[in-house]
Amino acid sequence: MNAPHFPVIGVIAPVVTAGLVWAMTGSSFALLGAVIAPTMVVAHHIDGVRRGARESRRTDATRARERAAERETNIARDARRIVDENRAYPSVADIARNSEWVPAHNGHTVVRAGRQPDGSPWLVDVAAGVTVIGDGPVADAVWTSLIVQATAQLGVPQGSDMPARWANGSSIARGETREVAIAIRCSDHGVDSVTTRGSLPTRVDFLPDDVSGADGILRAIAQIDRAQLEVRLTSDTPHVLIAGRTGSGKSHALTALVVSWATRFTPTEFQFVGIDFKGGATLGPLRGLPHHLATLTDLTTTDVPRAVAGLSAEIRRREAEFERQRVATIENASDVPRLVIVIDEVHELLRQFPAAHDLLADIARRGRSLGIHLVLAVQHPSGVLRDSVLANIPVRICLAMNTLHDVVQVLGRATSVAPARGRCLVTLGDGLVHDVFVPSIDSITLTELSGERLHAPPWRPALTRPVSRDGRPGFGIVDDVAHASYRIAHWRPSDGDIAVIGGRGSGRTETLRALVDGHSVSWVTSARELERYSRIVVIDNLDRIVDSMTSLEATAFLDAVRRVRHASPPVVVLVSSGQPLPRAFGSVRNVITLRTATLEAHRFTGAPPETFDPASAPGVGTWRGLRFVLYARTDASDTASRP
Repeated sequence: MNAPHFPVIGVIAPVVTAGLVWAMTGSSFALLGAVIAPTMVVAHHIDGVRRGARESRRTDATRARERAAERETNIARDARRIVDENRAYPSVADIARNSEWVPAHNGHTVVRAGRQPDGSPWLVDVAAGVTVIGDGPVADAVWTSLIVQATAQLGVPQGSDMPARWANGSSIARGETREVAIAIRCSDHGVDSVTTRGSLPTRVDFLPDDVSGADGILRAIAQIDRAQLEVRLTSDTPHVLIAGRTGSGKSHALTALVVSWATRFTPTEFQFVGIDFKGGATLGPLRGLPHHLATLTDLTTTDVPRAVAGLSAEIRRREAEFERQRVATIENASDVPRLVIVIDEVHELLRQFPAAHDLLADIARRGRSLGIHLVLAVQHPSGVLRDSVLANIPVRICLAMNTLHDVVQVLGRATSVAPARGRCLVTLGDGLVHDVFVPSIDSITLTELSGERLHAPPWRPALTRPVSRDGRPGFGIVDDVAHASYRIAHWRPSDGDIAVIGGRGSGRTETLRALVDGHSVSWVTSARELERYSRIVVIDNLDRIVDSMTSLEATAFLDAVRRVRHASPPVVVLVSSGQPLPRAFGSVRNVITLRTATLEAHRFTGAPPETFDPASAPGVGTWRGLRFVLYARTDASDTASRP
């Protein structure tokens, strides 16, 4: 604060004024003003100088305290910064003293080489290569620090030769070389200079770290670095995606996961269904596990729609079971095993069966709580799996890919590390990327785990020929694929007329016999026989009967059929034919479709196109929109089978 100027005018003005008053009035009292006023001005000035000096001292003291506080704040901030940086990049000695330390394996290429004069870490980027030049303890300490820190972040280097190299291109060398981007030159006295490619050497005053305990750290890292591929089967990790180019080892990774779960869980806790569109080469060795329910391949594609429908039914069945148990998740349910759907070459499955997209999306969305899990192996998920599926797969296993960009796309996380041969990068949905190796499963391990299959798949096997009755009612078995169940095929006279349509040798006569088994019926072939009809009339091979008649006889026969169908009470007519029925049977609504020669003929009967099978056995057909098989007339093994 500046001192106030002396008020010269304030002193002279009262004296001049008092002199003028005295001159004009002659009064001596006027001269008192010439003394009092300047005195007061001088006194005020002295007081101002005193106050200014006091304020100045007070301000100086405040500023000194503020500067001291700022210095302390800066010192504390720098100290915290140094502590935080050393915590983020600890020295080898600090690591050796902490038994709970684990390597980051984060793929970062910026590592600690030593320390700066203020105690903060000296960091070096090894991405384009670093070499340490010089002999002696300083060079040894810098090189050791780089090796330990890079190994902690990038994993164990490939091979045992010098320089140390990693899969992402990082390297650390020792001695003179032009193949690196950074050269660190050391002497017996310390670090002399750091040279970056294309620049002149820079004099530095960096200090080496204490690297005692480095050997123990490297041994510990090497042991941790051999961590195997392992995924826990929980609601937090419900689905798994395995991606890698051809020959990267997807099949090995998939097999390793299934075997690890089979080792850990009993068949009542964990079961799996395989879909292997490489001819069964991948999942074939796993068929002997007691946890195995079924495996579908591209060699048995007729079973795939049944499996899709059966798995959809399993979702509904589990929802009903959870409702019965009054639980919301698999962890709280009892006697409900986890079911894993393992699909190798999922892109081939979806190409041949696009309807499977909806099933995968449904399982990806609802399987977490129901205990139904997906393990999908694909070369690259982009363009193959829908976003609704990928968004619900937290576990990503990435093997060797063509580019690092592909690796990032698969993991959904930024990384600068590419998987090495025999290894994979794994993210468990926790934001971290783990570098682990894929174990090989030998035949001995599979033999030790093998056992008798204890459970059936979530879908029933296809019925391909008539089955034995075994005392069951009805005339056959209905294969209800959508509900993964078999049902009894019933017909009663009150259900009305029935037409059985099928080609030659399709089992029309046997179907009629099965339908009327146990009923009193009349088998007729002419109009005269219709005059002696009973309650139920059976006309077998209508097309042959009509073809054997004259035009007048055929007309009379069909008129007779029309009359008995509309008699009071009406007669129930069961008719079979290899051709479309004449108009006299136009109102027959119950139709059984057996094997036909063409899809058009099959659809003409009203049967759904998906039940068309030109190679089906006699007695196998469509009843009320579902596939069915008759009861066989004999239980001999060559003509009958149990469903």
